[in-house]
Amino acid sequence: MKKMNYICVALFSLFLCAGCSDTPRYKDPNASVEDRVNDLLSRMTLEEKAAQLDMLSANDILDGPDKLKEKETAYFIDSMCIGSIHDFYPKTAAIANAVQKRAIENSRLGIPVIFIEEALHGYQGEGATTFPTPIGNSSTWDTILVNNIGKAIAAEARAHGVHFVLGPNLDLARDIRWGRTEETFGEDPYLSSRYAVSLIKGMQGNSLKDNNTVVAEPKHFAIHGIPEGGVNTSPVFIGEREARSTHLYVFEKAVTEAKAKGIMAAYHERDGVPAIADPWLLKTILRDEWKFDGFVVSDLGAIAKQYKDHHTAASGEEAIINALSAGLDMQFYDYPHDVFQNTVVQAVKDGKLAEKDLDRAVGSILRVKFELGLFDNPYTDESLIAKVFHSEEHQKLALEAARKSIVLLENRENMLPLKKNIKSVALVGNLANVSSLGGYSPAGAKAVTVYQALKKRFGDDVKINFVNSDISERFSNIPPSALTPKSTTDKNGLDTEFFNNIEFSGNPVYSSVNDNLSVYWHNLSPAPGVNSDNFSVRWSGYITAPVTGEYEFYLNADDYARVYLNNELFIDCWGTDKVKQTINKKINMTAGQPVSIRLEYAELEDIAFVNLRWRMTQITSSSLFKDVAQASAASDVTIVVIGETDSEVGESRDRQNLYPHQADLDIIKTAKQTNKPVITVMLTGRPLVLTEIAANSNALLQAWYPGEAGGDAIADVLWGDYNPSGKLSVSFPKEQGTLPIYYSKKPSASRRYVDGNGDPLYEFGYGLSYTNFTYSALSIQPENPGTTDNITVTINLRNTGNVDGSEVVQLYINDKVSSVATPVKLLKGFANVFLKAGENKVVKLVLTPEHLSLINAEMKRVVEPGEFEIMVGSSSKNIHLTQTITVTK
Repeated sequence: MKKMNYICVALFSLFLCAGCSDTPRYKDPNASVEDRVNDLLSRMTLEEKAAQLDMLSANDILDGPDKLKEKETAYFIDSMCIGSIHDFYPKTAAIANAVQKRAIENSRLGIPVIFIEEALHGYQGEGATTFPTPIGNSSTWDTILVNNIGKAIAAEARAHGVHFVLGPNLDLARDIRWGRTEETFGEDPYLSSRYAVSLIKGMQGNSLKDNNTVVAEPKHFAIHGIPEGGVNTSPVFIGEREARSTHLYVFEKAVTEAKAKGIMAAYHERDGVPAIADPWLLKTILRDEWKFDGFVVSDLGAIAKQYKDHHTAASGEEAIINALSAGLDMQFYDYPHDVFQNTVVQAVKDGKLAEKDLDRAVGSILRVKFELGLFDNPYTDESLIAKVFHSEEHQKLALEAARKSIVLLENRENMLPLKKNIKSVALVGNLANVSSLGGYSPAGAKAVTVYQALKKRFGDDVKINFVNSDISERFSNIPPSALTPKSTTDKNGLDTEFFNNIEFSGNPVYSSVNDNLSVYWHNLSPAPGVNSDNFSVRWSGYITAPVTGEYEFYLNADDYARVYLNNELFIDCWGTDKVKQTINKKINMTAGQPVSIRLEYAELEDIAFVNLRWRMTQITSSSLFKDVAQASAASDVTIVVIGETDSEVGESRDRQNLYPHQADLDIIKTAKQTNKPVITVMLTGRPLVLTEIAANSNALLQAWYPGEAGGDAIADVLWGDYNPSGKLSVSFPKEQGTLPIYYSKKPSASRRYVDGNGDPLYEFGYGLSYTNFTYSALSIQPENPGTTDNITVTINLRNTGNVDGSEVVQLYINDKVSSVATPVKLLKGFANVFLKAGENKVVKLVLTPEHLSLINAEMKRVVEPGEFEIMVGSSSKNIHLTQTITVTK
């Protein structure tokens, strides 16, 4: 009996311990993600939860590109175990692994950190492959290409230990005055949604645990691309039905179809409600309707804007509570870490922040970390970089994307492609030898310029009469080509030294060669090992004018700055009375003659920026136009490369004047007066008003910012090695006063003015080729579809020219009578078709019920029976085939 009792006790003990082990449930790789999240949440203190909602700026723990500060790392990683790190851009996977090892082994619960970086059109770490800007990629109308770009970006980022990237930008380009137009996929919700799904699927792959995938984070949620006046961060005015039909539709597909695991909440307000604190957006739409199960991170400064700009919160504490209660999960270091985390903890204790909202936010972040496999395999294979980083395969992909992104806008008398036997070329324009890449490009990236591409292509066989005109009559950033350091002859820029004081005393804590004299560091450390406040920077070297004449310099800063030329004080913005003050001063400079320059800057506290720019005051009286005339007269053809400099486009670089620079137009007219052909190449981040440029050019290319292989791609198109196939994803205005302009106007919209019509110069979907295509034999089946039927549309497409080429077949619909007003034309399908000369293909496109649907007055998506006009063409204007069908109940 005694023996039996021992057996019973033993069995009972085994029963009690069944499912128990020394390993916590959240560390069991066989447990479900939800079980692991819930188990870990149950073990966390309020302080540990608050830390997971926080983001660290990497320079807070870096003492150089590959060295950690021990004290700070111990505090933020070992002790606090902060949720994420940004702006690290690990030089190697080893340094990322070193940080991760500290989090896993030294923090109480071993929660891994998530590395978050930018990757808009290339992972932003130094040396990464640089693809065209998204507005250029969207001109390819090639979703497979964009999917491959997503895969390449993800592979290069993950190889460095990066897990989460801040993109894509899914705002619609409905107001091209907005500087961030270059980051978007254009004006159309359907086309943008197809790119969104393709890119995100490429980035996130089949499993986030794979070593070539990253979390994609669509931004800026939501309806951020139509700020009042086109000015970044300004209010947005739009109704719910229109929002759901257009701007929100792109994000909906990103979440429901592509399964994006990240979302960035924007910093503007819509209808008076800041997006960062809008529960309708972040809870009702995103989580309840779309079933989003990733995490939401704020855009930088968005939380604080509630009380600094919107005045919808009385304090930082209230702003933080509002955002987290509305559905935000992680701050983008708006606030110091102690302020943010203490606010969260105290708000829960005081009942101002519901613990269920805190747990939702923390759980969302942990869930993504589990899905990334970071608890089970936290380290990155250090051999991956050599295999995938800026690989030959990715470089070829960048060239392919650049070629496909170029849109041929004009080609009078078949001026292009240029003949192979051309003997001389005049190359002019301020961007002819400038590396034009666009915003959010990989650090230190350089593009092949048009000048470099032509020299490489022709050598001494073709004479390149190059006129360096890298100057403007408008203030712009000083180009790298004008800056030379004293320390090296290998690169352009100035020697740059950072000091952890404002007196430039002692040895610099960080040094480099930098070619950007207009910088914005927000409230962060500007470089590894440098303070976020109480620091100074000195740039020194030589500045050389490209053209002889009078130059005007412009300086402003927060806090102090001054400029020395030839070792004499030139502009003085030093002192508390001159903070943010703009001071201009003029000086005569001689082309090719170096002048010593020293720019000094000091930051006391909070926001840090300095801008030193220049312009030529009397460019028409300079030697430039005489040089252009001589070069054009001595050449068979003139190629003019112009557009927007990096100081004119990008984040917070919004424009009220979208006409080209007068000097650029004068260059084209000067070249034209020689009676030689003029080919104009536009490098821009958005459409400009090209009416006069088009009228004075024999051929016109819109090349956007075509990435690292841009110059080679442009040369390939000019000389016919590649037949251009790009189509516009955004409308080009004929006049500035017609803005905003986009093709999908409502039936009652009128574009008639007393001084002209408001039609675009180049419509959405437009683009020429070196060959011709004919459309025929439209067939629609079934002939009388119901509201739940798929509809198959087929046509015959023939290449009737003598050159192989690609055509983008575009399908538009018009719901002829509907319960709410809908646009007269909406893109609902497209196919990018390659045809050899003389070849014919049957092209099939399928319309689903969703394509015919609308958002009705009750905010429900429905298909309404009635007549639909089906239109197939080569652009939104050039419709070649039409047929009306009746959809029955």
